[in-house]
Amino acid sequence: MKCGILIIGSLLWDSETDGRVNWRNTRLDIGRRMPVKAPIYYGRRSRSRGNTFTMTLRSDDPSGVAILVPCQLEIETIDDLVVEAGALWKAEAPTSAPGAIGSGWGCVGALLGSDKARKLLAAHWSNHFREVGAKGLSIVKPDGHLDIGWPSGAAGEVLDIDIILATATVPDARLPTVDAVADAWIDQDGGHERYFLENVRHGIRTEADLEIWSHVERAAPCWLTTDTYSDVITMLRSEMLEA
Repeated sequence: MKCGILIIGSLLWDSETDGRVNWRNTRLDIGRRMPVKAPIYYGRRSRSRGNTFTMTLRSDDPSGVAILVPCQLEIETIDDLVVEAGALWKAEAPTSAPGAIGSGWGCVGALLGSDKARKLLAAHWSNHFREVGAKGLSIVKPDGHLDIGWPSGAAGEVLDIDIILATATVPDARLPTVDAVADAWIDQDGGHERYFLENVRHGIRTEADLEIWSHVERAAPCWLTTDTYSDVITMLRSEMLEA
């Protein structure tokens, strides 16, 4: 059975956090990544990112675009799925204990898309989720299954995949306004705008991106003049003209 990781943020592009490059190189087939429709939002304020917002999943209409990356190895048994889930969580939380798949701020959930996957893995995955002490949170139910619809390709195409794993994080109680999200990046000078701009560069998009960008452009923070993201800035400005 084919498995993929639904990625909505820095797991796709971060090369500074220990283990993420190795995880992508050894467990994922990056060359076959594909954009998919997903219910993603900038909805979690992150202290480690200068109190700016990071991406979250919510049980909602798939208004954004995430990236689905196939795993290199196929899933034949629950042990195979457990290994992929543990590797995903280790990439998210490098200091976590071996075999962990969650903590108080997030956890790995599974979405089983084919009849074969549901028949062979659903109960076993739920048992494992409970046995390791993981707790349902955000869009992960208490049985470890993701409470979102099965994604489709960004152009509506059907995905040739059986199982999806994703990390869910606890969103803020109230979805922040577009202005609040933009202001958080405008009001910092620690380089944390990188999260938004790298997401855009790598095709991870929300329906609010251009509103966020319009607010940033009007405020003209000092980081807007750096060359590091000139290509992304050019792309966003072009999209604004076409909107």
